Amino acid sequence: MLTRERFYIILLTTVFILLFSPIVQAMPTDIEGHWAENTIRSLVQLEIINGYPDGTFRPDQSITRAELAKILAVAYELKGSETDGFTDIEDHWAKEYITALAANKIISGYPDGTFQPERPVTRAEIVAMLTRLLKVGLEEEEYTLEFTPTFSDVPEDFWAFRQIELGARLGFLPGYYQSEFQPSRLASRADTAWMISTIRNLKILRGEVLENSAESGLLTIIPEEGDVEIALLQPETIVLRNDITTSPEHIMEKDKVTIVFNQTEEPAIIKAYGDMNSNDLLSKISSMIKGRLTADQVASILAGDWDSVKETLQGELYNEMIESGLTTEEAESILVQDWQYLDTLGRDRLSEALSNYLGVTKDLCRAVLDRDIERIKEYAKIELTTVALSKLLEQGLTESLS
Repeated sequence: MLTRERFYIILLTTVFILLFSPIVQAMPTDIEGHWAENTIRSLVQLEIINGYPDGTFRPDQSITRAELAKILAVAYELKGSETDGFTDIEDHWAKEYITALAANKIISGYPDGTFQPERPVTRAEIVAMLTRLLKVGLEEEEYTLEFTPTFSDVPEDFWAFRQIELGARLGFLPGYYQSEFQPSRLASRADTAWMISTIRNLKILRGEVLENSAESGLLTIIPEEGDVEIALLQPETIVLRNDITTSPEHIMEKDKVTIVFNQTEEPAIIKAYGDMNSNDLLSKISSMIKGRLTADQVASILAGDWDSVKETLQGELYNEMIESGLTTEEAESILVQDWQYLDTLGRDRLSEALSNYLGVTKDLCRAVLDRDIERIKEYAKIELTTVALSKLLEQGLTESLS
């Protein structure tokens, strides 16, 4: 017979279990056998991602901007701000998550002030957001290296080309993305789960450079936490110093560094920050002329060593001068710098050809050819200021795609 005392004991025990036992998230009913099943199960158990009230997950359905905002904010414990700046999320269920991503510059709105939370996310947009989450492929980064396109349908002038290439190098793109990326195709919920799970497992090392053995490719780091670590750089490792691409030997001791490893735990991207040096300036100039000259070539020209670079450029410069109206004899004389034959006209023509090819002012090119350091400094300062202002204006006028 169940006594009153025993009844209360059972009742209290039941209440205790209900109050203090962890809530087990119900597993979706429609993911069994799906290629992303294990990934989805893992994120559901971690309460990072949820199914729908009817018990389904709908893995092949597209994901909205609001849904993605929630998943990323929860996965990375991101917090928002009281002001959001968006006109269409005031009463939206995902407002807290949207403002969190906006505050962390992972996602942005549209020029009309809206966020459009129910708009589905494309593959290109989600990869751009995830690279921002990893703080790579940002607007302020300047690349002088050339990427060989991984996907046949993502050309170099595509707005998210760099982010997609970085995603491929880090290995967080789903394996079934083969020769074509289909950037405008909507990202599925399964794609999203797989990519987020992958980047959560990428190793990221932050610290200070203790030693750079460039010849052996070994970079010794004092981490922010833990013991000293050594990273073995690979030929394909992307290195940025002060947000400009460079080669590994230019990483300096005491630089603050972040290394993002790929899925096989090889250094994929290194971002170093330290005192500006001459190489940084040369790399900046190289970036300014869209990488048509490397930092070493710029240094050679500034040192008066035209011979080391003219062989690489003379074909393009020759064509530029012929198109501008010079005879073949005049163009050839300019390329060998026979100023006695052409006097001042030759320098002006070569300056004009360099200006057209590199996309900088004729005055700066002429100063470089004359090796007039003071004029070079002055014109370069004007040029860099103009470029910076142009970028700011473009940011203010160009419609955000994510």
